[in-house]
Amino acid sequence: MAPVRKILIADPDLESVRSLSRALRTKGYQVHYAPDGSRALEVAVLRHPDLTLFDEACRLLDARTFIQILRTNPRTEDIPVVLTTASFESDRLRGLRDGYLRKPFNLDEVLSRIEHIFRRSEAAKDLKSEQQEIEGSLSQLSIPDLMQLLGMNRRSGRLTLERGNDRGEISVVEGRPVNAKLGRVEGEKALFRLLAWVDGTFTFSPGGNTARPRINRGMDDALLEGMRQSDEVNRLMPGLPPRHTRLMLAPDADLQGDQHPVTQQVVDLLRQPRALGEVLDLAPATDLEVLNVLTTLMQRGVARAADGDGVEAASGELLGAAEVHALRGRILRTRAPAKVATAKIFVCGSGASAARRVLSRMPGMEALSAEPTAVKSGFGTLGRLVLSEVLRLDFCVLPPAEAARPLWRPFTAGAMGALLMDVAEPSVRLAHYLAWEVRMPVVVVGAEVPAALQGAPAGALGATDDLADALRSLLVQALNPAPTLPGVPQVQRAAASIV
Repeated sequence: MAPVRKILIADPDLESVRSLSRALRTKGYQVHYAPDGSRALEVAVLRHPDLTLFDEACRLLDARTFIQILRTNPRTEDIPVVLTTASFESDRLRGLRDGYLRKPFNLDEVLSRIEHIFRRSEAAKDLKSEQQEIEGSLSQLSIPDLMQLLGMNRRSGRLTLERGNDRGEISVVEGRPVNAKLGRVEGEKALFRLLAWVDGTFTFSPGGNTARPRINRGMDDALLEGMRQSDEVNRLMPGLPPRHTRLMLAPDADLQGDQHPVTQQVVDLLRQPRALGEVLDLAPATDLEVLNVLTTLMQRGVARAADGDGVEAASGELLGAAEVHALRGRILRTRAPAKVATAKIFVCGSGASAARRVLSRMPGMEALSAEPTAVKSGFGTLGRLVLSEVLRLDFCVLPPAEAARPLWRPFTAGAMGALLMDVAEPSVRLAHYLAWEVRMPVVVVGAEVPAALQGAPAGALGATDDLADALRSLLVQALNPAPTLPGVPQVQRAAASIV
């Protein structure tokens, strides 16, 4: 039988403690209480709780001193401490190893954070074994948490990360990141991108590392800088065109005088039209540095969208802000809390032509590569569409052959809906499985709904050949997955579901 977890609550606010204690005891935790920091330290040493919730209003001993004392005592150094606070100064609280919780408490958030910390603690125990390889899901243990554990235990080895067809690596020596790779990107640039991943799987393989050092930062410094850059990138991206938009130098651009090295990198790349995503990949500087330069160049009229790739045409919104929020909430309903929600959209079609059609005609979609392996193999992720800074869609394909049926169920986790690109028998058979077995909505592109899909539990709609319209219909149907009604035009049903 698993031992009962002990949680220490240090908080002078008795009303807050009572409600929180009840919720924790209901979940089977043993709760200890301390009214001030001095008493909390005594309980921590004598009882050795599995977790401490320390309120910054505690007197006699402040939170920072409390944590420092715990970390210098071998008996208490591994006790996680979560700060509880009524403050909204997130910058001041960011450096806390185990994070913070704001008051008034959202009990679901508190319980989720506690479970997350205990999962991290179990992973930390595994990482203390010098020879043991560990693996798991990033939805349960984030990359920053993993990196922090590797740093605390001064581990050496290779952290391999996979998300769909994306594969990245982070090399660690004595608890310090020395290199990272993601596609054709390497070093800090790759590390900062990987730190932003919120889903996928990880494997840590311990051992000596011969990677060429390309990162000269300690672990804590790298994590803090990665979070800072991620926040800044998310702030800048809405003001720029989508990643697929081709950019170029304006014909009358004045490029006289000395230029900053990063500016020179970007200018040299834009001497021929390139997609924004390609500029980010090819420039040696970090994404934040490149985006800052691109923002300045476009504001000054030195760079602009290439002919036929106008920002206005490329950035039309599929969903409004309220719909994005509702869809994100639906995706995260059965998952751990996350800043960014990612859902799968399945492309059902016979042969590689259906996949290529989506790649070439879906506005704003960023392919994994010029020719993703999923196109030829018929299995995997084609690309990603960023709907907002908190919502992303991964477009995936499954082989429609009956022999591939065992693959269908495990790969549909996190699915939001399916686009049926043709009505060939194998395609319809796969769409029927997704509609009736997985119960996801299906939109038929450029054709009537086949008889096999009519009356599907989450709905089946017919749409025009316009993939943007088809996707919007699918997302709207996912927000209100009621069966379609006979005799009601498809456009009317889609409009009704928005209301």
